[in-house]
Amino acid sequence: MTTTAPAGRELTFRGDLDVPPGLPKGIDLGRIANKEKAISMYGRDLVEQLTDHALLADDYAYQAMVDFKDKSNAMSWRTFDHALEHGIDAIDDPTPAMVALFDQLDHIPDWVDFDQLYRGAVAFWRAGTIVQPVLAWGAIGGGFSMYSATRPVLFSGRLRHTDKVGTRLIESFRYVVAAYTPGGMQRFGEGFRLTAKVRMIHAAVRHSLSRSEHWDWAGWGIPINNLDSMVTQAGQFGVKFTDAVQTSGIKYSDRELEDLFALSRYVGYVIGVPEDILHTDYDDARTKTDLHTLLELPPDDLCRDVVESILKFSIEHPPGDVEVLPEPLAKVMTDERRLKLAYGLLYSWLPEDVMRQMGIEKTAWAKILPAARPALSAAHRVSRWLPHDDEKSAFAILRSFNDAISLPEGAAKAAAVANPDEVHADIAANKGGMPKVSAP
Repeated sequence: MTTTAPAGRELTFRGDLDVPPGLPKGIDLGRIANKEKAISMYGRDLVEQLTDHALLADDYAYQAMVDFKDKSNAMSWRTFDHALEHGIDAIDDPTPAMVALFDQLDHIPDWVDFDQLYRGAVAFWRAGTIVQPVLAWGAIGGGFSMYSATRPVLFSGRLRHTDKVGTRLIESFRYVVAAYTPGGMQRFGEGFRLTAKVRMIHAAVRHSLSRSEHWDWAGWGIPINNLDSMVTQAGQFGVKFTDAVQTSGIKYSDRELEDLFALSRYVGYVIGVPEDILHTDYDDARTKTDLHTLLELPPDDLCRDVVESILKFSIEHPPGDVEVLPEPLAKVMTDERRLKLAYGLLYSWLPEDVMRQMGIEKTAWAKILPAARPALSAAHRVSRWLPHDDEKSAFAILRSFNDAISLPEGAAKAAAVANPDEVHADIAANKGGMPKVSAP
């Protein structure tokens, strides 16, 4: 099959499709805190560059997704999946927006070195069993302590209702595990496929939220905006993930950090973060993550609800019954103790003021990681002196993860991540119970 659509690069977007007129500048949105302090620390240019992107988003995926709803063309989710599997040239008469999207997806920036990305993925997983609780409790669970990260997920109720949390959590695991698997971000790799799928699901969520009378534009900016998408890769699965691992006594070398952040940068590119704010390396990721954190409003009760629901579910129903604790400790751990342990670990992985703002008591469990850190650090140093095979270690832990989150037998590949029609229906029904925005 061949395409007769115009070249994708002839179609460009500003990032503000469907944004209503009359909104304040990004820096003046209700969600932005400490702006004067941020300007004094980071400079007005950087602060305004990033906060402007709270009102900008990925229009390439958004317009392509809108085309799925237009019955005058043959584009659909099935068409998109086919193009992911076989390339855009396998599609008859794709719309200009679909061509533009795949023109971008298929373009490999000159800073991408797939050997480096492979090493970065090995570094991500080679830390061993600490990766599981850091990823589940620290990066994914703890990530929703951020006010801005929580707003788009509240409307569907999928992270607040117990019958939905498991599905949503496993979908997140599948995407992250695939994207950070060695070799997974090659063009036809599973990581690339799921990253592109999540990109389109984000576009569908943005479309639904943009039409909700419960979405607070002046308070929150555009749903699934570039600013928050950038910090998901630079921060949630970058700085905050590596900080948590290293706080636990497992140290990364400078080269491992360089490789790991090169991988998270490319994942960010494929998921639609524009290159003008996409982090460039470890230091840039830390600067942008720290600035984003400074600009955050304090977590509220809704943040606490989401974090608690994720932690409780992952403890009571761990994917595939994978045990993340050493066997002697696991034998004496009830679910109640595990929850206290999870919160205790979060006190080492998240800022203490964030934990206090969520109303989470600092119990004796918060001392467990500081107490164990010297032994963990010593064991890690010895393991680095002895002969070791990081690639083998990475794939060993990946096998346990992949077994735990594998699709049910006979399930379609599309079931690996969220069904956009179901998410739309949940948002439209406001299953999260969000209040209407008051008229100005």
